Amino acid sequence: MGGARILGTSDALLELRPEVSAPPTFQVVQGRLFTDDFEAVLGSRAAAQLGLGIGDQFLGAHGIERGLASDTHEQPYTVVGIFAQTDSPYDSAVFVNVNTVWRAHELTASDPMNAFAAGGAALDSQLTALLVKPSGFVEANLLWQEFASGQVAQAAFPGQELGALFDLFRLAENVLTAVGYLVLGMGALTVFLSMYSAIAAREQAIAVMRSVGGGRATIFRMVMFETLAIVLIGALLGRLLGYGAAFVIANVLSAQTAIPLPLSYLVQLEPALWAMTLLVGVGAGLLPAIRAYSVNAVDKLFAA
Repeated sequence: MGGARILGTSDALLELRPEVSAPPTFQVVQGRLFTDDFEAVLGSRAAAQLGLGIGDQFLGAHGIERGLASDTHEQPYTVVGIFAQTDSPYDSAVFVNVNTVWRAHELTASDPMNAFAAGGAALDSQLTALLVKPSGFVEANLLWQEFASGQVAQAAFPGQELGALFDLFRLAENVLTAVGYLVLGMGALTVFLSMYSAIAAREQAIAVMRSVGGGRATIFRMVMFETLAIVLIGALLGRLLGYGAAFVIANVLSAQTAIPLPLSYLVQLEPALWAMTLLVGVGAGLLPAIRAYSVNAVDKLFAA
C-alpha cells in the first residue's frame, strides 16, 4: 500500500520490549491502538510517507508498487493511531489486527488457524508463513528436520539466519578495512612521489635559499612541514567527503530497504587515525626532505 507493508498483529504488540526492565518498543503518540477490524495504526515513517493522519482512510493493495486496479481491496482502512519512531523497519509499516488480514482476503472463518488445522482448502491456499516457538532446542531441531526432508514447506531458524547475515557484514567489514589500508598505502606513495618530484624540480630554488643563508635544517623542516600540511589537509577533506558520502548512501539505502542505517562518529578512534595520518606524512616526506637537505648549493648555482 503506497510502499508500506500492512502487518496483521494484536494488542500484545504494545507489550514487546527489548529487555524486561526497558519500556515497550511501540508507543502510540497520536490516537489509539486498533480495536476493530480495518482500523490501522501507522509507523512514524509510513505516516509521513503516505501523508495520512488520524481519521484518514486508504485502500490496501497487493505489492508495494502501483499495480492493476484489481489488486486493490475494496474495504477502506481507517487510521486511528500513529506509533512513535522506533528506528526500525516497523516505522514503515501499517498495523492492523489479524482478522482484518483474513477479511481483506474474503476469509470469514471465525478462527482462521483452527479452520486451517481442519483442512480448509481456502485457508490452505492463503497461508504463507508461520512463526513457531518450540518448547526446547531438541524439539526445534526435530521440527527443522521434518520440514527439511519434505517438499511442501521450508523451515528456518531466525537466529541462525541473522547470525549468517552478521557474518556477511563482518566479512564485508574486513574487506573494506583491507581496502582502506590499501588506499592509505597508495595515498602515502602518491604524496611521496609528488614531493620527491617537486624537490627534484626545485633544486635550483633550494640552492638559492642556501646561498642567502638558509640552513640545511631549515630546508629539511620546510619540506617536512609542506608534506605534513598536504597530508593533513587531504585527511580532513577525506573525512568530510567520507562522512558526506556515508550520509547520502545511508539515506538512499534506508529509503529503499526501510532499514535504518544510523551513522556514528567514533571519537575514540580519532586519536589513532590522526596519529596514523601524521606517521604517513612523515614517511612520505622523509626521503624528499633528505634530498632537499643534501642539495649542493655550489654545484646547482654554477650548473645554472
